[in-house]
Amino acid sequence: MYKKMLFWIPLFFFNSSISNSAALFRPLTANTFEPRIGSFYQFGTGKVRLDIGASFDLRQFDLPDSGKAAVGADFFTFTRLRTEGNFKFPVENSDYYFGVNGSYAGKISGIDFSGRVRLAHISSHLADGLAKGDSLLNPKAFVYSREFLELCGAVTLKPIRIYAGLNYVFSTKPKNPNPLIPQLGADALFPLNSWVKILAGYDFKLEGIDGVYTGVNSAQAGILFMTSENAGILLTMYGFSGKSIHGMFFKDYDSYTGFGFQLFF
Repeated sequence: MYKKMLFWIPLFFFNSSISNSAALFRPLTANTFEPRIGSFYQFGTGKVRLDIGASFDLRQFDLPDSGKAAVGADFFTFTRLRTEGNFKFPVENSDYYFGVNGSYAGKISGIDFSGRVRLAHISSHLADGLAKGDSLLNPKAFVYSREFLELCGAVTLKPIRIYAGLNYVFSTKPKNPNPLIPQLGADALFPLNSWVKILAGYDFKLEGIDGVYTGVNSAQAGILFMTSENAGILLTMYGFSGKSIHGMFFKDYDSYTGFGFQLFF
C-alpha cells in the first residue's frame, strides 16, 4: 500500500503551476497576508518592510461545470527593519507564514466567481536589531503563534474584483486575540498597453483583542512593468492603519504610508 502511495504522489504533482499570476485565485492586492517578494520604506517611521515568499498552485483540476479547482501551498515572511544610514538595516522582527490552500474559479449565474480556503500557521520572532548593549532584547521576547482557517470569495466585474472573507483563529498564543476576523475589499488591474498596467486595491478587516474590535485598513497602488508573460516589477505606494501586522507588536497601533517595489511573477 505504501509503495503505491509513493508511486502516485510524484505523478499527482508532476504538472504543477509555479506562477502567482497563473494561480486560480490571484493574491489580494492590498491584503497584508499575501505572498510578495519586495520591500518598501515607511515614511516618517525610519522602518523598512521586507517580504520574501510565494504561493503556488501545485495542481489544477478541470471540473464538470467548466470551472477549475486547485490545491497549493504558501510560504513567506514579512520582516520589519529600521534604517541607520550607511546601508545598515538592523532586523527588528520577522513573522513566518506557511500553510496549504485550495481554490476555485468558474461562473455562477454568468458572473465570474473565485474562492480560496487557507489553513495556515503564523509565528513571530524578535531579532538582534532590538538588542541593547547587554544583549537583552527590548521589548522582551515572548512566544507568539496562531493557527487559522480562512475563507474568501470574490466576484469579478472586469477590471474590478470585489471580495469578502472570514478568518477563524482556532489556536493562538497568547490568548488575547479574538478568534473571528471578518474581511472586505476590492482590487483592480488596469492594462494601459501590453507591458504596462496599473494595480490597485483596498482591504479592510475587523481585528479584536480581549473582546474589543478595531478596524485595520490597508491600501496599495502602483505601476506594473511586465518584463515577460508572467513576470515584471511593480513600483508601488502602500498605506496601513490599525493593529500591527507583526505578532510581537500585536497590541501596538501602526499608521504609515510607504513606497517600494515588488517582483511580480
